[in-house]
Amino acid sequence: MQNSLFLKLLLLPVFAGCVSIRPSHLEQEMTVAPDQQWLQPGITMTNSLFRATLDIKGHHLTGLLMIKRMDTVADSTRAGASMGSRQPAGKGRQDVATRIVFASEIGMTYFDLELKPGGDQVISCFGPLNKKALLNILESDFTLLTGVSPLRITKTCRQTTTRRRIYGGKAGSLKSWYTLSEEGDTLFSTAARSNMVNPVFIKYNGSLREGPSKINMDNPVIGLNMSLKLLKR
Repeated sequence: MQNSLFLKLLLLPVFAGCVSIRPSHLEQEMTVAPDQQWLQPGITMTNSLFRATLDIKGHHLTGLLMIKRMDTVADSTRAGASMGSRQPAGKGRQDVATRIVFASEIGMTYFDLELKPGGDQVISCFGPLNKKALLNILESDFTLLTGVSPLRITKTCRQTTTRRRIYGGKAGSLKSWYTLSEEGDTLFSTAARSNMVNPVFIKYNGSLREGPSKINMDNPVIGLNMSLKLLKR
């Protein structure tokens, strides 16, 4: 695979228009917030293997993506580049880490990330993808997907056109919206952003309590889309 194939992939936009993540036609409700643990997809994806496709700037990568949750003793001297602005946890501190590994069918690792509330790390990354802007976007996407930072609900709404339940709040640094069924027992989608250029929209297919069988993550501003199909849990 030649680096020239990824030149356009790395040209992330300096300026992008504002893409709204807020669902439309909302009326605020005063209802009891749901069990917030249940709203975290990562609770049912702690050890999952997916067939994955990643499309960005007209380029297409395929392979396998593993999501694995681990109890680890954080070590501040561990090799790896810091992602984002959060600092690594101190040596000897117990943390729950979520490992995200995306590799080709022949075993070449595209990226290997470790997410945890105390700090995120890039364990390894294929050279042309190893750009801070892109890795920060992937960090935000997978933080939302796995529930590394639990949602703190601040708004409970109803969508007037569909009667779906909508919950708004913060997941770590991400302003987030969750769209559920009218009964509030099925999560259809989540949307979040941390700045002007990286809004992300995630759609789920399948029971969240058992774990979604299909997931689609879309970053429309930069043209990044990742589709996941469950192989094994």
